[in-house]
Amino acid sequence: MEWEKLGKEEDQTMNDGGHLSETARFSEEVAANFSIPKFTIIAESYATTWGFVNGAGRTFKLSNDDLNKALTEILAAWGDWTAAGLNNNSKNPDDTLTSFAGKHFSSGAHQVLANDQRRGFLHFISAIAFTATHDTPFDEAASKVPLKKEDYEAALGLVSEIQRNSKLVSQGTSKSGVTNKQQAALKGGENVIFYGAPGTGKSNRVEKKIKEAGKKPFRTVFHPDLQNSDFFGCLKPQMDGKKVRYGFSPGPFMKALAEAYREPTEPVFLVIEELNRAAAAAVFGDLFLLLDRDDDGNGEYDVSFPSPESEQWFEAETGTAHEALLLPSNLFIYATMNSADQGVYPIDTAFRRRWRQEYLPLDYKSGPDGDVAYVDSTGKRHSLAWREFVKLLNGHLTSSQTLDIAEDRLLGQWFVKKKELDGKGIPEKVLLYLWDDLLRHEGRDLIFDTSSIKTYGSLTIEIADEGRILSDRFLAALNAASDVDNTEPQETVEDEI
Repeated sequence: MEWEKLGKEEDQTMNDGGHLSETARFSEEVAANFSIPKFTIIAESYATTWGFVNGAGRTFKLSNDDLNKALTEILAAWGDWTAAGLNNNSKNPDDTLTSFAGKHFSSGAHQVLANDQRRGFLHFISAIAFTATHDTPFDEAASKVPLKKEDYEAALGLVSEIQRNSKLVSQGTSKSGVTNKQQAALKGGENVIFYGAPGTGKSNRVEKKIKEAGKKPFRTVFHPDLQNSDFFGCLKPQMDGKKVRYGFSPGPFMKALAEAYREPTEPVFLVIEELNRAAAAAVFGDLFLLLDRDDDGNGEYDVSFPSPESEQWFEAETGTAHEALLLPSNLFIYATMNSADQGVYPIDTAFRRRWRQEYLPLDYKSGPDGDVAYVDSTGKRHSLAWREFVKLLNGHLTSSQTLDIAEDRLLGQWFVKKKELDGKGIPEKVLLYLWDDLLRHEGRDLIFDTSSIKTYGSLTIEIADEGRILSDRFLAALNAASDVDNTEPQETVEDEI
């Protein structure tokens, strides 16, 4: 363990007769002596982080400073603590601990955990007080014995000593050049927008990057109704036993940020699909400032917490007090978008320049295997490989002298899936995109036989009758590359009425 190695080196450097190691050993003893089923205590010898794992396997952390405050505030209200039976770990704390915390705990992770994780928090506090004055394990039998004020006072003394010695270690580290956890944080975090025509594999490119790192991302999709409170988080009503209270409910941004702080040596990914389907700058709000990063990937600017509740939640999740929000160097934010889609929001230059841009061009060497089929002007049926078809289609669209179609409005090679390429026709999603989106206002005659087809409904009827739907000019381009399908179409028998 990196902190143990650091502690040994600092013991030798400061030559304090081993006293530093003895106080540090207290946190190890608390974790080692804890024997309550379904719960686990975690502690770092020379760091300032404590915590516990609850019965559902979730980890909750708080700083040594918050633990110090919790013990101090318990002792200051010792009469109420014992009157509620909270010095007796075997009592149910669901109502009593919440009431005590609301009356006597100051803001901090200890207050949040006392409200949200009552049983785990009481186990945790009781184990620390018990271990301060006992050499035996804190098991179910020991937990049934009420603790004394002297137990909590002894625990407070040891926790305070650890806090003082942690500062000595931190100061010694900066002088000796030893790398601690924060200094060894993973570097390279960045904000990247992947954009291109629909079906070029933007989401797939993001997924591959994350899989290469062996991680699972925090993922969200932007949409027109999305607000900053959805993305960041907000206060929501939560059940507290039979009572309703308001607590901070995190959005995907805060979940990813907290994970990045908890695991500084590991990459953490926040993925935003369809970035420009919401007003991105408004959704980010003040978080907009966080997107500026230095060469290592650390944020250059911080922003204040929007509420005390969000600050308390973040402290409880990370086990460290924070004065403001700042992007760490191990957080990667990936976004995908297609700027040419209908119904999307414009992204201004100030917002976009804070992201690295990665354009995914059309690539006909990749894409699903499969065929499309169509009927020519003589009634003959032709088949053509999908990748060749989409290449000819895009080429025909961009060769027009009257239409100016941008590349990111063309069809990507992954626009359809393999199961849609059954060789029986052209996938309807392709026809609908061409008719109702790309050529909605002009240019339908470039692709379709508009001399006989006036509406999308008539187009679908023609397909059902296995008739021709494509223009002469487009057919000429396709016929040169296609094979004639000599299979006779099967006659369909209508049900008798």
